[in-house]
Amino acid sequence: MKKWMKITLWVALIGIITAGIIIYRIYTKPHRDVTKEQALVITADSLYKAFKANEQAANKQYLDKAVAVSGEVVSVTTNQDGKTVADFKTADSFVVINCTFKEKPGDLKVGDKITFKGICTGYIPDANVVINEGVREK
Repeated sequence: MKKWMKITLWVALIGIITAGIIIYRIYTKPHRDVTKEQALVITADSLYKAFKANEQAANKQYLDKAVAVSGEVVSVTTNQDGKTVADFKTADSFVVINCTFKEKPGDLKVGDKITFKGICTGYIPDANVVINEGVREK
């Protein structure tokens, strides 16, 4: 067998092994359990105002962190995955705090004032602050 063919086969074998290890590590990575994390406590309106005032500073403070948010429910829907999605009121009637709950939050109605905990995943200017993996605080 030619020398370049052996080198190509070894590189391919190493590539396949590396890809296998990466895929294994991604699929066996433990999921975050927001219920066990220490959360930053804030109101829905204050969270919105922090992102509105200075998005970069708010990203450093809240992005990919557990937050415990208190607020008034303005809508409750179900997404395509069957998960409950609730929007919470802010000072701007066009902007909401949007939380997708990882498990059923119980009976939620428009006008309810609740506290929930979740992972802040970003801000969509003039639309909403997104929170995922939400769980209702008792």
